[in-house]
Formats: sequence, C-alpha cells, structure tokens
Amino acid sequence: MHIVILADPIDNQSAGVHFYTKNLIESLLKLDTENKYTFIHRKENNFFKDKNHIIIPKKNRLGYESYRKFFLIPKALNAIKPDIVLEPSHIGPFGLSKNIKRAVFIHDLTPILFPQFHIRKSPRTHKLLLPRILRNADLILTPSENTKKDIEKHYKTSAPIKAIYAGVNKPKLFPGKPEIKEPYLLCLGTIEPRKNLGTLIDAFLELKKEKNIPHKLVLAGGIGWKTKEILKKASNKDIILTGYISEEEKNSWIAHADIFIYPSFYEGFGIPPLEAMNYGIPVISSTGGSLKEIYKNKALLFDPNDKELLKTHIKRLLGNQELRKELKEKGLSHAKKLNWESTARKAIDAFKSVVLS
Repeated sequence: MHIVILADPIDNQSAGVHFYTKNLIESLLKLDTENKYTFIHRKENNFFKDKNHIIIPKKNRLGYESYRKFFLIPKALNAIKPDIVLEPSHIGPFGLSKNIKRAVFIHDLTPILFPQFHIRKSPRTHKLLLPRILRNADLILTPSENTKKDIEKHYKTSAPIKAIYAGVNKPKLFPGKPEIKEPYLLCLGTIEPRKNLGTLIDAFLELKKEKNIPHKLVLAGGIGWKTKEILKKASNKDIILTGYISEEEKNSWIAHADIFIYPSFYEGFGIPPLEAMNYGIPVISSTGGSLKEIYKNKALLFDPNDKELLKTHIKRLLGNQELRKELKEKGLSHAKKLNWESTARKAIDAFKSVVLS
C-alpha cells in the first residue's frame, strides 16, 4: 500500500493532535517495512528529514488556507495516486479521485458537543464540514469507544469506525528533578476551559486552608484560549503555571509529582494520565468523556462537577501508602499494555481492511 498522512499537526501544533500524529508516524515507520508512506505538510521541519514528504506551504493571504486544503492538497494527492489518505485532525481529506480511499481520525466531538469550550471558528467549521467528511469517508478512526459511540449517535455514515487506543512511550530513565522544594500535585495539558481547572484549583485551595497540606499545585502546559478567569483564579503563591514545556521538562515534572490529577470535563482519550502511570505516579481522573472507559479501576475517578469527591480522593492518597502502592501497580500494568506499537499495528490493519476490501 501507498499511505499518505496529512501531517500539518506536526508543523502547526504542540499539544494533543501534534503529539498523537508524531508518535503514530514514528511507530508506523519503525514497525512497517512493507508499505510506502508519504507525508504532506506546510513548512520545513527536521522531523521529516529522511522521510518521504511533500511541502505545500501555507501563505498569509485571505482565503489561501481554504485554497490549499480544497485545491492544492487534493491536486498533489491525485497526482501521486496513493491507496489511502489519512487526515489525523478531523477536517479532510477533500477532492480525491474515487480510486483513493479516505480515512479520517476523529479524536472527539467537543466542537459539536461543547462549543462553549472552543473559539468560534472550530464549532462552525465542524458543523459545516464534518457531516460531509464522515459521509464520504471510507474509514473512520477514533481513540476510544466513547468517541465512536458519539459519532454513531450524532451522524450517519456507512464507513467502518475503528476505535484504536493511543499509546505511551517507555519512560525516560532518571529525568532531572524540577527546581521546586515542596511536594506538588500535577495537572498537565493546555490551559483551556475544557480542562476544568477551576474545580481543581478550588479543591486544592480549600485543602490548603482546611488541612494545611504542604503541596504546591503545578499546572503544566501552554496557555490556550478563553483563559482569563482561569488565570485570575490561578493567581496564587501556591499555584505554579509553567507555560509550554518540552518533552524533557514534561518527563521531569511527571516523574517527581506526588499525585497526578486530570479533571477534564471531556476527553476523547486523555494521554497525560497514562504518561503519569508510566512513571508509577498515582492518578486521580474525572469520568469526563472517554476517561472512565480508559482509566476505570486504574485511577481514583470522580464526576468532573464533584469537587468534594476530588478533595476526598486527594486526602486519601496523601495519607494512604497502601492505596498509593495499589494504584502504582495498576497504573504501571495499564501503561505497559497501551503502547504506540500496538496503536500503529492496529492502524495498519485498519488501512488494509479498507484498501484490500
């Protein structure tokens, strides 16, 4: 098979979809020596060195992004005639000849289900284009059964929907310790409304007042959108906002955390708790979206609106070494089972099932 991946997220993002696309590509190339891969993206990037890639640059002209997506990329694809094209970020592929199979990865339906969590462009784009994309797809990939069920509930499509769990890389040995003296609770991810950081901050500050816990709260990740209220709430001497962090810094913050907390209202998968489990860090997670599916019986779970249960979980973990040990063992086992090689292998099988059908 000749497989093309539309790899713009490698160039223009630094968080979720970028991370997923990067790890999927690396694992596919490492695992698969039978099939040919080509990557289409928008600018020079060392990631694509020694890889078969085509740059179709982005230009800052009115309407050019649409021209690029609806005309230039399809023109390039129809010229090289791959067997299948994967769009890893919802919107595409477009304009392909009938002989080329279309695959699209839908990470979640939050632009549709929770438009208030996004800037205006994303919900509008999804409402306009997603029905057509799903209707024309030959293969739909999701990171969880929960996202698959959301698609089946809200859209009509004849394409097979394959739920393929994301993975986690082997932990880096002996990551350096962050420059912080106090123990800390850690939350990792882009600062945005969907992450439900207000509930976490309120729970943490109440515990500082009620129990005088010695911990800091570290919110690690880049500043996203609609953050004014969250940043105001986080303006406290016991709360650390790291801003965007590198992979090395991320591993360091995770490896030395006392507890990892993931309070999101909704996630299509939620990789950060798995990364924490990979280092043996006990996890508290909300049940939002797919999180209950992925982390049931592996973490302490709470409804994202239940601040009191979140506080109870934190207090239990801080004072119960047996519970911490139990969660560490369960988490390490879970992280070992979910790896990028497995993700890549299942993706290849999904491509074959469509191309060879």
